[in-house]
Amino acid sequence: MIIRVLPELENREQWLAFMRRDMPYCLVENPECMLDFQTTFLQLTLFPQTSDPVRYTLGSRRSMEPAWNLIKGCGWRLSVVLEGVKKLDFSSNVRDNHLLQLQGELTARKSFPRDRHMIAPSASGLLHPVAQYPESWDHQLVSRLLANRQYRALQLNLAEHHAPEQMMLSLQQEPQRWRIEQDGQQLHLLLDDQPYASLIPQPGPAIRRLQSTGVF
Repeated sequence: MIIRVLPELENREQWLAFMRRDMPYCLVENPECMLDFQTTFLQLTLFPQTSDPVRYTLGSRRSMEPAWNLIKGCGWRLSVVLEGVKKLDFSSNVRDNHLLQLQGELTARKSFPRDRHMIAPSASGLLHPVAQYPESWDHQLVSRLLANRQYRALQLNLAEHHAPEQMMLSLQQEPQRWRIEQDGQQLHLLLDDQPYASLIPQPGPAIRRLQSTGVF
């Protein structure tokens, strides 16, 4: 699921900004991966150019501290974390690896995701903030609004509806099912000709709704 493509996560300030987002998962351009912080586990999905995606899950059942200690121990550089996990030998006792021994009770798992919607950042298209009001709204512009939280007064009209991030993904992958209508400041989104959602765009810098996690 795509909510935003970040250029990198290579310093403390970038990690702080990432964790203070409403939903701490994203695609990263360099190194190319998907990152998802799930409560106490850090999930990293790599997109090798010549093979299927590979997923590494790092963390502890008890606390998010081991995963954060790993990030800090790697100098707040995602590239260093990824280089370390790619060197782990999962055919033997992973706990013997020096990278994990430094992090106490940190555990590591390797898997191969089968999500057919999973795409690398280089294939996804960048979802930059909308800088100003356009002459007309299209599917890509509305996707960028949703990805960067550039809206207010969001209303979902159907009893069964998806989160804004899932709506954005459908707008990109199934544009033929969506119609966009404008009524003054308000945009109305119709799915299969049925009223689905409405919102008021707020172009400009991305709107961040940040709350401190207390971890740092």
